[in-house]
Amino acid sequence: MLDYVLRRLTNLGARRGSAGSNVWLAVAVVAVGARAIRRISHPASDVLYRTRIRPGDRFEITAR
Repeated sequence: MLDYVLRRLTNLGARRGSAGSNVWLAVAVVAVGARAIRRISHPASDVLYRTRIRPGDRFEITAR
């Protein structure tokens, strides 16, 4: 949810900031910084395989 809000503020701030509003430009800069910090602070997940599961499908998870 927070990612959506930050992305929305980035887009809106960049659009309105490029139209001349310094406040919205500052909002965009802060949102980009917050997104960068979140991306750096969250470690990358170790996703090995991803697929959509449909009703009736079976899957098995094994770990060593």
